[in-house]
Amino acid sequence: MPRLIILCLHRRSRLTPPGPGLRLVHLGPGRSQQPLSELDVAVGLVVIFMAFLTPCGYVLSNLNQFRRQ
Repeated sequence: MPRLIILCLHRRSRLTPPGPGLRLVHLGPGRSQQPLSELDVAVGLVVIFMAFLTPCGYVLSNLNQFRRQ
């Protein structure tokens, strides 16, 4: 069986360096996740879009200067 399929079947497992012991180690339960508020989602979306759109906007607004160089 290919390794990718094996890893997909073991979702709560992680690979450890080869050596003595088990190769796949079971991770314990994570923190309890609380639903995000609307403000958290809005701030997250604004940050993600600004991180991608600000550099693109800068390059597009100064495209003539970049062509001259």
